[in-house]
Amino acid sequence: MAFSDNDIYQIFLTSRPQIQRFLHQRIRCQDTAADLVQDIYLRLMLLKPPPSSENEVRAWLFTVASNLSIDHIRTQKRRSDLLDQYLGDETEIDHSEAPERVAQAQDQLQQVQLALAELPDQCAEVLYLSRVEGLSHAEIGRQLKISTSWVEKQLARALNHCRLSVDR
Repeated sequence: MAFSDNDIYQIFLTSRPQIQRFLHQRIRCQDTAADLVQDIYLRLMLLKPPPSSENEVRAWLFTVASNLSIDHIRTQKRRSDLLDQYLGDETEIDHSEAPERVAQAQDQLQQVQLALAELPDQCAEVLYLSRVEGLSHAEIGRQLKISTSWVEKQLARALNHCRLSVDR
């Protein structure tokens, strides 16, 4: 006697926790295991001819789970190989320039700090409110009781001064 679709779905539902554990042990990712269990569920309608025993259904479910896990592992390996091929292995990265870049960044930071210290108070405050606090030009103008056009001029002056200091 062949099982109906409803019987097969019931067997799947009772076997689902074991299938998910089986997949999790092979793949080591709970989310991926859950996704693969859903794939198995979607494939249930492909089970033709209908099996004649519960053991046949469970065997089919675990066979599909095994095949899906193998496919997933192969896909991950291929992706990893492609990433290594095109992006290189970390051992290929040249770290010799890192200290030079750090020193250069520290020099630039020092230059910007000196440039900021040279700015007039209002100019520095406009820059701070704009770039650090994220206020709009109109909000800065209201807060400092100055016009929006003066805010724009002070901001341009501050940014230009910092840019020139770093370029020197």
